[in-house]
Amino acid sequence: MKTLVIRLMGLGDVASILVPSVKLISRSFADAHIDVLTYGAGVELMQLVPEVENVLAVQREQWPSDLSQAMESFFVIAAQIEHKKYDLIINLDTWFMPCFLARVLKDSGQCVIGNYLNRPVSDFYSGLLAKRYDQEFFQTQKRFIESTFPLIGDWWEYGWWTRPEAANGYPAYYLNHCCGLDGDLDFRLDISPDEDFLRAARGKPIVALSASGSGNQKQYRHRESLAKMLAESGYVVWSDFDGSLPIKDLLSRLKVSDLLISVPTSSRWFARLVDCPVLLIPGAEPPSMTAPDLFVEPVQDCQYCVAHTCREGRNFACMDVPPATISQRVDGFLAENAGRRMLQSPAQERNPSG
Repeated sequence: MKTLVIRLMGLGDVASILVPSVKLISRSFADAHIDVLTYGAGVELMQLVPEVENVLAVQREQWPSDLSQAMESFFVIAAQIEHKKYDLIINLDTWFMPCFLARVLKDSGQCVIGNYLNRPVSDFYSGLLAKRYDQEFFQTQKRFIESTFPLIGDWWEYGWWTRPEAANGYPAYYLNHCCGLDGDLDFRLDISPDEDFLRAARGKPIVALSASGSGNQKQYRHRESLAKMLAESGYVVWSDFDGSLPIKDLLSRLKVSDLLISVPTSSRWFARLVDCPVLLIPGAEPPSMTAPDLFVEPVQDCQYCVAHTCREGRNFACMDVPPATISQRVDGFLAENAGRRMLQSPAQERNPSG
């Protein structure tokens, strides 16, 4: 069964949704030949997933900010997909343009399941010409999505992260609960460890630090002080999460790291791909959304608001965790988990003098 799975959202969503969904579909359908359609750096990541046969890319220039131009471009993408004659197309995305693409494919007679625009493309165009859609329409998923997934409406209910079904984080909640895909999620990728980086650490614990994400609510402003404090405590600290490393090299380095300290961003999900533990600086995002191994306790009474602008006018003071507080959590965790990487790398590289 020739299958295309679509997820064009950000890199963190590709790591947390597209990777495990492909593995789940592969386990569920032994005859599935799976291609994926994704965007940006997600292409580089999905090329590391052995269950994927072909990675189709939406290039940046194919997704212009102007809606009319974007729709014209996505019609071309749809025609290219139709030419490949898939038996099944699954759209896991919830953004407008991927749902528009899925509707174009559905209207052309393709077998499409998942999320798509809730009206035929011809009707949508008529409404567009009549100026029936405000900007909020394109940003509010429940206004434009129709879905074959039985409980997709639960995805946009405020407070879903407090529900029992969300106990294992948002990937399981979205894929298992909202989309109705049965089975345990497998995030793991077979990535070779960065033995050179491990050797250079000369037995010291390795701590990765990802202190910046998209938006003010994901900025840890004491990164340099924390990095200095950790280095003085005897840890090797690295923080190359700016896109300067190829994703495969980044994952290889995370694989030999003893801990990742991260704000809620894609780095957290990279760590999951290689079983690197995560200490989360949650800020405005409830830890239950990403289910880290451990997290910093709240420092503000208004924390976990899930807002993109600080509702209390405090410039997201929930991110102002003292470096000493985080350093103490690191000390405690690594003391309890000493030698976690011993089983993954030669012992002499953890203890070169031994």
